[in-house]
Amino acid sequence: MKSLNTRYQFINFSYFAMMASMLAFASNYLLDLGYSNSEIGLILALYSVVSLILQPLCASYGDKHPDVPLQRLILAMLLVIMLGSLFLFVSSRVWGRNIVLSMITVLIFACMMSGMPLINTAAFMYEKFGVRINYGLARGLGSAAYAIVSMALGYLIDALTPSILPLIYFLLALISALAVHSYRLKLSKPEQKAEKAFEAKEEKSKITLLQFLTKYKTLTIVLTGYMLVYTTHSIINNFYIQVVQNVHGTSANMGIAVFIAAIVELPAMFGFEKLAKRFRIESLLKISLVFYLAKHVVTFFAFNVWGIYLAAFLQIGAYALFTPAIVYYVNQVVSEYDILMGQTVNTMFITMAGIIGSLFGGVLMDMLSVHLVLGIGVALSLIGLLLCYPCLTGSKAKQAINTD
Repeated sequence: MKSLNTRYQFINFSYFAMMASMLAFASNYLLDLGYSNSEIGLILALYSVVSLILQPLCASYGDKHPDVPLQRLILAMLLVIMLGSLFLFVSSRVWGRNIVLSMITVLIFACMMSGMPLINTAAFMYEKFGVRINYGLARGLGSAAYAIVSMALGYLIDALTPSILPLIYFLLALISALAVHSYRLKLSKPEQKAEKAFEAKEEKSKITLLQFLTKYKTLTIVLTGYMLVYTTHSIINNFYIQVVQNVHGTSANMGIAVFIAAIVELPAMFGFEKLAKRFRIESLLKISLVFYLAKHVVTFFAFNVWGIYLAAFLQIGAYALFTPAIVYYVNQVVSEYDILMGQTVNTMFITMAGIIGSLFGGVLMDMLSVHLVLGIGVALSLIGLLLCYPCLTGSKAKQAINTD
């Protein structure tokens, strides 16, 4: 069991390192190729749309084919990322900016995002055999990887060029694939029989996306509210270089801010299970939403890079708390047969926020000032918080976490 925990931690560390290289520096890479803010927003929105289609398809395929391991689905995503990354590197150097390059960028980013619900679900796939994965610790290591890679790449692309990023995608996707391949549990014959019995029940219990949203109404409202909050988070993250430059910062300053945001996530994520023993999951979710709003307000009022750094520090109670809490919350309020669909729906709402933030964020930044766009984001965060709070206050979710 300890070995399996270590392997799951390695998956998170390598996967989030890859995500950092892609998400944190997407604008840098595309700006370097000559794309405008609106075009960057469109590309980031399109990858979110494709991801929104891929995620339920993967969940549905997993439900209909329980004999196909989650690991195999994740590996398929990583293979597409590796091949696409090599194409990006060659294409950008030979032909420069073109429609095919844009399409491949959309595809590999979509595969990266679509792998997340599968990885989240993998944390619980062996629970029926008494194996408990410390998701908070693993996710914390993912944040540590995000912090390290963000800091390093901030300086690296300042010293070299953003055009090297596809090679970084390839390398980190390869490491992630090796980590995913190692995540296996050898089952005894009785456990194999139990697994087949569970798969049979799971196949009979499968529901559609619409049925899921109707069945779990409170969860749907909570995720809708968070989608509004995360839209602002997405605008800031996708156009971070523009936000930083607005207060006279550089790519290196952006790398430091991303590093701060990622590194302060560690205490909450590493100690999440201890927090969950003392507080209800719903309470942790409400606290995190307040921190999100505070972070977005501070970003709005920032007039130099130190204000950006302060806002990044508030990640300590925002994304850091909400991310593990929502994964556990979903796992608690849905049936054991609906967990894959539940984690997929969670990621889908985040993806929809990414679509709104990317598409409208880019257009608005070309039409309006960065400062005004951030003000609109604060309003969205407040509405989302007000939508979530009544549902979380009256939620009848199961006791926080089974810590036996």
